[in-house]
Order: sequence, then C-alpha cells, then structure tokens
Amino acid sequence: MYVPHSDIDIKRIFKELKISSLDELFTHIPKQLLLEKGINVPDSISELEAIEYFEKISKKNKTDLICFAGGGHYDVFLPHTVKTLTMRPEFMTSYTPYQPEISQGVLQALFEFQSLVCDLTEMELANASLYDGATSIAEAISVAINKTKRDGVVISSSFNPNSKEVVNTLIDSAKFNLKYVTLKDDRFPDDYLFTEDDAAFVVSYPHYNGSAQDLTDLVSKAKEKGVVSICYVDPTLLGILKTPGNMGFDIVVAEGQSIGTPLSYGGPTVGWFATKKEFARLVPGRIIGETRDSNNLKTYVMTLRAREQDIRREKASSNICTNQTLNAIGSAIHLCWLGPEGIYSMGYHAMQKANYMKKLLLDKKINVINKDSSIREFVIETNKDPEIIIDLMADKGILAGIKYDDNHLLIAVTEKRTKKEIDKYIDNYLEINND
Repeated sequence: MYVPHSDIDIKRIFKELKISSLDELFTHIPKQLLLEKGINVPDSISELEAIEYFEKISKKNKTDLICFAGGGHYDVFLPHTVKTLTMRPEFMTSYTPYQPEISQGVLQALFEFQSLVCDLTEMELANASLYDGATSIAEAISVAINKTKRDGVVISSSFNPNSKEVVNTLIDSAKFNLKYVTLKDDRFPDDYLFTEDDAAFVVSYPHYNGSAQDLTDLVSKAKEKGVVSICYVDPTLLGILKTPGNMGFDIVVAEGQSIGTPLSYGGPTVGWFATKKEFARLVPGRIIGETRDSNNLKTYVMTLRAREQDIRREKASSNICTNQTLNAIGSAIHLCWLGPEGIYSMGYHAMQKANYMKKLLLDKKINVINKDSSIREFVIETNKDPEIIIDLMADKGILAGIKYDDNHLLIAVTEKRTKKEIDKYIDNYLEINND
C-alpha cells in the first residue's frame, strides 16, 4: 500500500490529534464490526512487478479477432479524428462542472451532445448521459412508475439478457409487476392489450435478435391507456430506420458505445436518455442548459440538478448524480464527424453486408431464423452448442457471435466488416458446424 505521508508527517498528525496510534482513530467503531484477523490478500509488490504481472495476464487475450459479436456493443469504425479529439487533456481531465464560470467548455460540449441526441432520436430533450444503456432502461422505467403511479411494466422478452438482469435488480419485482412478453414471428404482438395498471411499455428497436418492427401502432395503443412507452434503440441504425420520436415514444434510451467509444474490454460505455419536455423534472442525472449571463452573453449551466443532489434529495426519483462526460463528448464528436449522410451510410452499409452474409448462409443450407426482418444482426441455427463453435472459430481468428440459446447463434455485421472477412467466416463456420 502506498501512503503519501512520511513517518515525520504521521507523528505530527498524531500529536495534533492527541493520539499515539492509528488504531485510536477507530475506537468509536463497535468491536463486533472489527476484523479479528487480517484480510486474505496477496503480499504487496512493486510497481515494476505489477506491470510485469498484468502484461503476462494480458497476453492471454486474443486481440486480433475479426468481430461478428454484437448484442448491444459493436465493433464499428472509429475515425482517428474522433479518438484524437476525445483524448485531448481538457476533455480527459474534465470533472463534474459544479462551477459553470470555469467549466464553459465542457458544459458546451455536453449541451451539444444533448442536442445531437435529440436530433438523432427526434425527441425534445436529453440529459448529459448516464452510466450505460442498461442503467438507462432501469431509470426510464423508474420515471414511468413515478409519472403514472402504477406498478405494471410490460417488457419485450427479446431484450438483451444483461439489460434484463439490471432491470430485475434495480426494479423491485416484489413491489412492481414485470411482465415479459414473448415475440410472435419476430414481432412484439400487435394485438397485445395494455391495461390501466401498466406504467411502462419497454421494447428494443431492433429486437435483441436483430429484427426490426414499426412500433407506431403499439405505442399509440399504450398511450390510449396512459402507459409510458420506452424505446431501447440501436443508435447506429437511426440513419435508416424510422426514429423513435416519429413513432411517438415518450422516452428513448440507448447504449451509446457504438457512437464514439471503442470496444476496449467491455467498458466504460455511455447511456443515452432522451424524452419529451413533459418528463423534464423526472429525468435522472443532469441536464445542461443554455442561458445568458449578466452581460447578455451566451453561457451554459447545469439545470434541474437540485432535485437529486442538493436541497431536495428526499424527493429524488433516482440516485444518479453524475454522467459519463468523456464518453458523451466522444459521442458528440463522432456524430458531428459523421453528419446525417455519415449516419445513413453507417447503417446502410451494415445492412447491405448483413444481407450478403445471410444470402451466403442460406445458399449453404444454414437456417437463418429471422432472414426477412433482421437489419444488421440475425440468428442462425447451429448443429453444435454455440459455445463450442465460438471457441473453435476463435482458433481461426474469428469472434463468431454470441450464444443465443442452446442451438442458435447471434451474429452481428457492422459497416467495418469486409467481403473477405465475411467469406472467411462462412468457410470456417461450415467446416466447424458440419464436422
């Protein structure tokens, strides 16, 4: 353990506090709460030894795999411009902008991020981001419950399993009624009947299996019953799909990793949260606002923060009090770099390449479950346990996808994948699956 105080410093501190040992600082803690023996942790090592240790572990990673895995996080092309600008020290070191007079740069960047999210989703306002997509879903459900004072939550069963786990953890199932609805023919049932006990309607767009569905009519039916509609959207496809705002959704959330954040090792990522103005005072986290100072100059401030962090904590509907500033700024830079044409191109090329891959699989008599409804992600039937296929494909230099169930594999194709890579996937998959 590194302690920044010298022995002389410690003696001075003890003298000032009128104590003779560190243990005296903790005499107020009941004895039954104190450990009788030390914690079972390894002996300390030097910085050099720590570096060598972690470098050895890192060599176990396969870093050159061609990625066909998705499920919410995607291997998209991240321009060097985005990386370079995001890594500037004024962004890298930015922290909570409690003092707006000295934080105008980061506040403006976050305001622009909010504006861009609103433009892309066609919603009226957005917050400065949340921790990740899964957290955003749970927070959106909480908003719906607080808005309606109801306890029913209707959720599509075709949802990211990890996000489901977060929702099940954060939304008390003993207090609220979580209703998971099974898809029919890769669609949320068009004839589903909402009730006046339902607080929220939560659905992925596209669904977890990659199938897309126009949800306008379902949102309208939910609205008739006073149900808050929540859309968990893939932001990279908003250039080619009907927007959630256009479909009438009340709240739109997203995992923003694919816009501005590299895959890294699974994190950190960033949660997007956009909604209608009527929900403004229930939105978790912080909202950056634009105003005028005493000299009538444009300036930026944090607004609606008091609800959660300061003087009205007892009225808070969320314990979120920060955001993913760096990742949000990365999203803003990436969106600005792409522009409307770039966002369209990103989704279009992913869709075209996915269609090419689906055709090859179908030509080879591989069953593509949702060949007609999927956009850039789809499910195939396997002859072997998908985990075995994933392991064997990794030996061939390919990350084959995600296990969907015992005999199905979820494959994602981004605009980054090439014809050569797709052809390589097909050749190796046929060999392994038919062996």
